[in-house]
Amino acid sequence: MKHKIVILCGKSACGKSAIYKQLIKRGYKGLITNTTRPMRDGEVNGKDYNFISKDQFDNLIAEGQMVEYQRYNTVFGTWYYGSSAEQVDLDKHDYVIVLTLDGAEAWINHFGAKNCIVFYIDAPKSVREARAKERGSFNQDEWNRRLNTDKQDFPMEKVVKICNFKVANYNKKLYNVIKEIESDIRIWKS
Repeated sequence: MKHKIVILCGKSACGKSAIYKQLIKRGYKGLITNTTRPMRDGEVNGKDYNFISKDQFDNLIAEGQMVEYQRYNTVFGTWYYGSSAEQVDLDKHDYVIVLTLDGAEAWINHFGAKNCIVFYIDAPKSVREARAKERGSFNQDEWNRRLNTDKQDFPMEKVVKICNFKVANYNKKLYNVIKEIESDIRIWKS
């Protein structure tokens, strides 16, 4: 199989979604994850996420379709996120997906380390908070919860263990971040 799954990991508002969208424009097939949370302004069902009910989410788990999933207790209620692999055919496409480190580890276990390229997208807390505020509907309590969750989900020893590359996504144009990622992908594939 010559094709790969590019996995983007990083803390809240580090720019994973912007990078994901740019890689899709460059020919990668986007893998859409599932969530039970409500849509944010500007999000599109089936493009940003598959927005599904908790019952639908539970059925995907029961049917063995989820490679990984997580529960988050937010200030707005309990939300679930997860991903499935039925849409992946490595004989046909390169893919890109946004996951947590635990999610990346599950995908590596499912597809093999040689088929997954994992990027840790890095940005300082101040930059991430400014980006989160730009999205609209910013809630300080929810942001604080996300920061605490990020501390648990992204310990540096786990980042080093799981991620193949670390990319800074601040103080440079997104175009240059994408060029760096594409260069790393070419190196990984060769």
